Amino acid sequence: MSVPPGKTTFTLAEAADLLSCHRETLRRAIRSGELRAAKLGREFRISRFDLEAFWTAGGGGDLFGKEQDGPLEEEAAGPVSKIRRKKDRQMQLSLLADDAGK
Repeated sequence: MSVPPGKTTFTLAEAADLLSCHRETLRRAIRSGELRAAKLGREFRISRFDLEAFWTAGGGGDLFGKEQDGPLEEEAAGPVSKIRRKKDRQMQLSLLADDAGK
């Protein structure tokens, strides 16, 4: 199942399809408290964050991949490396300078 980039909540059927398991497996996990979900009427909705946390806690790998809002650009400036998203959103990754060479 391919997941649209902006999708933030999943039905029980969508989550089961994504994890390749049965819906009842997820219902049991919800009842036991292993998986957080909201009940809307007779249906459950599971957030992307909770679904990924459940998958990772069970030993699974990266469920959704590294989805971004847009392509990333990298700039290196000395000991600080910046990763900037297009659309002017910024995320900064700071690397500590190596003091061993001094």
